[in-house]
This record gives sequence, C-alpha cells and structure tokens, in this order.
Amino acid sequence: MKKIIFMLIATVAFNSGYLMAADSEWNYPGPSKAVATQVYKMLEVPSIPDEIRGHRAEVRLAVDRGNYLRILTIETDSKPLEDFIRKNVDFQRLAKGTYEQGVVYRIPVEVKQ
Repeated sequence: MKKIIFMLIATVAFNSGYLMAADSEWNYPGPSKAVATQVYKMLEVPSIPDEIRGHRAEVRLAVDRGNYLRILTIETDSKPLEDFIRKNVDFQRLAKGTYEQGVVYRIPVEVKQ
C-alpha cells in the first residue's frame, strides 16, 4: 500500500513539472509568413514565361486598409520578372486575416529553371 501511494505521488509530481514546463501558447503563423504564403500562391500561374526562369527578386510590399497588397519596390536585374510580379501581386486582395498596416514586408522570390 505504501508503494502505491509513493508511486502515485511521484507520478503526480513528475506530471505537474512537465505541464508547467510546456509552453501554453499556440504557434500561429505570424503576419509576415501569412503574407509571404499568399504572395507565393499568387505567383503560381500555370505558364511561367521562360525569360524569367532562373532569376531572383526581393519584393518589398505593404498592406493597406482594405487588405490590398501595394508593391513598394522590386529589386531585380530582370525587367520581365519585375513586370510578372507587378502583374500578379500588385493591388491583389489578401485572404481574411489580421495584417499589420504600415509594415513593410520583404519577400524573396526565386524562379526555378
């Protein structure tokens, strides 16, 4: 009987320590990851032009009050890639969510060959 009570107390002590050590916050994706994911989905078109394959760009954009994306700058050496990004991302509305207005998001874009 004493062994059962001792084992029960030890089990409760170890489990309470484990529960206190666990982080109770859920890890939801932050606004920057949510924006980047939606931008990448906007760039997934069925036919990607051959002249932009293998090029890279860094896109800086912001979200306005209506949850529309506004491209601020695109840093790239490829003019066709810049036009492709502007055509598919600029003035597109984001899916529902809470996004921070006035924050500049930097998103790297690389087109595979």
